Amino acid sequence: MTDPPAEVSAEKIVAAPGGAPPPFDESPARRWRRWIVPLLPGVLITALVFLVYAPLIHGGFIWDDSGGLVHNHFVHHWRGLWYIWFVPSASIQYYPLVFTAFLLQYKLWGLHAAGFHVVNIALQALNAILLWRILRKLGLKSAWLIAAIFAIHPVQVETVGWVAEQKNLISAAFYFAAVLAWIRMVRLDKAERLPARSSFHPAGWYLLATLFFVLALLAKTDACTLPAVLLAIAWWKRGRLAESDINPTVPWFFLGFLMAAMTVYQEHTQVGAHGPQFRFTIVEHLLIAGKDLWFYPLKLFWPYPLLEVYPRWNTAAPIGWQWIFPVAALVVPVVLFLLHKKIGRGPFAAVAFYGLSISPVLGFIAFYTMLYTFVADHYQYLACIGILALVVETGRRGLQWLADLARRGDPAARATAPGQALPVTAAVALIAVLGVLTWNQSELYEPPIHIWVHVLRFEPNSTVALQQVGAYECDQGHLTVGLSMLMRAYRLAKGTDPVVDSDLGDVYSRKYHNYAKAIVYYRFALASDPRDLSNIRHIVHCYEKLGQWAMAFADLHRGLMEYPRSAALHFALANALTYWHQYSAAAGQYRLTIRYEPNNTKALYDLAVTLEKIGQWRKAIPFYQRAVRVSPQFSLGYFEYGKCLFLHDRPALAAVQFRKVIRLQPRNSHAYHALARALRALGHRRQAAACLTLAAKLEREKQPHPGQARSPRSPVKHVQKIPHRFGGNP
Repeated sequence: MTDPPAEVSAEKIVAAPGGAPPPFDESPARRWRRWIVPLLPGVLITALVFLVYAPLIHGGFIWDDSGGLVHNHFVHHWRGLWYIWFVPSASIQYYPLVFTAFLLQYKLWGLHAAGFHVVNIALQALNAILLWRILRKLGLKSAWLIAAIFAIHPVQVETVGWVAEQKNLISAAFYFAAVLAWIRMVRLDKAERLPARSSFHPAGWYLLATLFFVLALLAKTDACTLPAVLLAIAWWKRGRLAESDINPTVPWFFLGFLMAAMTVYQEHTQVGAHGPQFRFTIVEHLLIAGKDLWFYPLKLFWPYPLLEVYPRWNTAAPIGWQWIFPVAALVVPVVLFLLHKKIGRGPFAAVAFYGLSISPVLGFIAFYTMLYTFVADHYQYLACIGILALVVETGRRGLQWLADLARRGDPAARATAPGQALPVTAAVALIAVLGVLTWNQSELYEPPIHIWVHVLRFEPNSTVALQQVGAYECDQGHLTVGLSMLMRAYRLAKGTDPVVDSDLGDVYSRKYHNYAKAIVYYRFALASDPRDLSNIRHIVHCYEKLGQWAMAFADLHRGLMEYPRSAALHFALANALTYWHQYSAAAGQYRLTIRYEPNNTKALYDLAVTLEKIGQWRKAIPFYQRAVRVSPQFSLGYFEYGKCLFLHDRPALAAVQFRKVIRLQPRNSHAYHALARALRALGHRRQAAACLTLAAKLEREKQPHPGQARSPRSPVKHVQKIPHRFGGNP
């Protein structure tokens, strides 16, 4: 219970300016409710989101998280920002805002997947809250329920659970922010008809909305449909489109077209969306688009099974009845538009929102994952809002109509009227069911391999799932099982899947050391995608192992012509030059490696060793220092650094480095020998003798030198493994 307000005397009212009553002194409880109650819907959405997606926190990295984050050195150091923003070819897709976000998160918690998953979940909660605010401003009475369903629907698990799809979440956040600013600018908010609460000029709102739109595009270019969506919303609310509605969107259409064109270009040239697998006739395009348009609403109403990769439809021999899909997809919006004067403009606007938002991924523009499937749950992340709003708002109005009908009847019927209890009960039950389904779907992401096992349960011939599980089994040492699954995927793909070919090459190279056979499969992969950097790198590695340096040089030069900023290729070329004793040229290649990957410990170390060989020991010292600074546990780096200092009359500094080696490897007899020589040069003969005694004792125990198993000077044994690319997502 709260205290009643104190009585106000007539004298105080008369004494107040203009005869108005004095300010009301709120009690703390009332003031608390006035500030907190408006926040409760957002808090409840946030709690729901973190609750149902909690299993994702323990998940790992999946699919192309490897190429976009784990092995993308541009997001591992601050110098990568230049390449992220100003060198579009440096990344597989030009989404600089997403890669910048990855870099910031990497600096905070490294490659711990839990941190990235928590950010994804938080972004999903933020997006749902922003959507709720938009729908509320547009006058939808079911705004909160629509936003809650959007937040926790099972089809959203793929977007939230896949770190690479953080681009979806970041882009949507700025997309919604742009819509909110645009609503304020054109005064679609009913509250804006009241006296202005802000002196912010409409031009300021327009600039803010434009900024948010550009940021949404820089995260994912699917946001290019926003200006068309805004025009549909304006028509829905006003029944017409004025010049003041159209003119502000013209620059947005232009910006969206530019970014979309860049993405299409990169999909064709960098990602690999070209070749016969991506060529379709007009008839095939129409059938694919028609099926796509009906697939996504079906998954919203019946979210089972939800797969990471759905079967790719066979379009080679279209059947007559399949024309139902594109024809129905065309008829529905036409009918809704013709009936808008009777049923309202809302249904057509909702369907138009869905169609416009899903249009970039209907298959008319080729993107890489069309190699495996034409649909994916994360494609409808934004588009599903139109369907959800239409269904939920129609259901609310239906229940309201039933309630009104019952109230006009007799008292007995009035007592059984739905009223408010039935809609609330239905909403709670729906959220509970969706929450359970989303929790169960989220559990598939820990460990990530369960996702692909789940796919194989429903689609045993999925080449992607067979490739993923086969590669995993090989990594776990189950070579027979893994190789059989990869060969099955190879036969199903008929040699057209470069990822399967590359994985087979990896198995024969890394597990069986059959480098000649590995080269054959890497060549098959390159035939499908000649620009694939990882396969070029793998072939070079195999030729190095076979000692066929001329072939390795040829492929390295071809690779560097395509990827002049590839740190891995420059490093491999440096190793090859070292093998041929061309140390000056090798040093130049090591420097280029460090330019593009400053924290490459091996490149720093090998450059220092190479500089020593050509007599530039003073220039070598800074690179030794950087190598051990980047990798403080790199005992071999300390050892060679100490040797360099000792050989050039710096025994005191050398002794410091040898002691660091001994702290890391207390049983390293070579370090004791080296320290003894440094101490003898400094005149500490007793300490030197003690070190020699310890070294002799360790040698009697036959402790091997830590560097004997892997020589740092061998160009072959320092080739870095660059995991293959799985392809980008539109």
